[in-house]
Amino acid sequence: MSKKKKQDLYEYQYTTPSKKVVKEMLPAVRKPSKLGDYQGKITWGGILGAVGAWKLLGTLDMLSYAGTFGILKNIIIYGVFLGIGIYQFIKGKNYVNRANRYSRYMKLLEHKQYAAVEELAGAVAKSTKTVVKDLEFMIEQKWFLEGRMDEKKSQFMLTDKVYEQYKLAEQGRVMREQEELEKQKVEQDPVQKEIMQLVTEGNRYVKEIRKLNDEILGEDISNQLDKIEEIIASIFEIIKRKPEKRTELRKLMQYYLPMTVKVVTSYRDFENEKVPSRQLEDSKKEIRDTLDKVIMAFESLREKIFQEEVLDVSTDLDVLEAMMSQEGLIRDEITDFSG
Repeated sequence: MSKKKKQDLYEYQYTTPSKKVVKEMLPAVRKPSKLGDYQGKITWGGILGAVGAWKLLGTLDMLSYAGTFGILKNIIIYGVFLGIGIYQFIKGKNYVNRANRYSRYMKLLEHKQYAAVEELAGAVAKSTKTVVKDLEFMIEQKWFLEGRMDEKKSQFMLTDKVYEQYKLAEQGRVMREQEELEKQKVEQDPVQKEIMQLVTEGNRYVKEIRKLNDEILGEDISNQLDKIEEIIASIFEIIKRKPEKRTELRKLMQYYLPMTVKVVTSYRDFENEKVPSRQLEDSKKEIRDTLDKVIMAFESLREKIFQEEVLDVSTDLDVLEAMMSQEGLIRDEITDFSG
């Protein structure tokens, strides 16, 4: 880094636990440039404005002897002086004031590299509206090379890294709030609460089946268990959409899944037996055959629930078509043809 660019960076110092004073450069920030130029604007703007005001006051003495043209000429010329002077003075003053506030902002940002806008406002004794304008100006002037505010303009982050961390934290917060709202919604609805309890219990059985699947070496039974898990997941999704079908889900929880877990556990135990026997192999085959029947039963249950859902949709379509026909919004194609 060149000497000039290094001087432009914001340098700060702190004392380590060993009492050593360390100087470092903060990342992604620069000191306000052209500060001397804007201090000059304050000086020259003040002088120019003072001259303009003095001359305009002097124009009052001309009223007794000068003509209208001369008076208007003076007013225009020195009015311009006054206007330019005031403009330059205010522009320079605003810049210098912001440069001073920038240093105070940096005191808060030196170590944590983020702060609430309200906290920054308290540090400079200004309103949050003024601080937001300050930060926008400083970002535009590249005093903060990576500085950003959140969408609500309530938080300021000094670097891209801190901003990414903030976004992740904010996404997590939003997700937690949504989950909490969903939880409250479920708790207030007895039907949804029952379904969630059933699904939670079902997921516990699915987790046990998955664990047993990992412990069993046989590929055939592993494929069977994968299929069972896939069918159960799809049944859960249908029940969530159609809570009135929860009776079928209750049967699944009370009978089918517990027995499935039990027989698969027996298969796992048989497979772990150190001394193989013909009887064990026959029992394992019988369990695999039974799991084929379990898969068929689960598929039949899913098909039954799904067909009821399809019939419900078909009924809704028939009712909608009948209503539109009664209102004269659609016409019977057979009647139109015969006519």
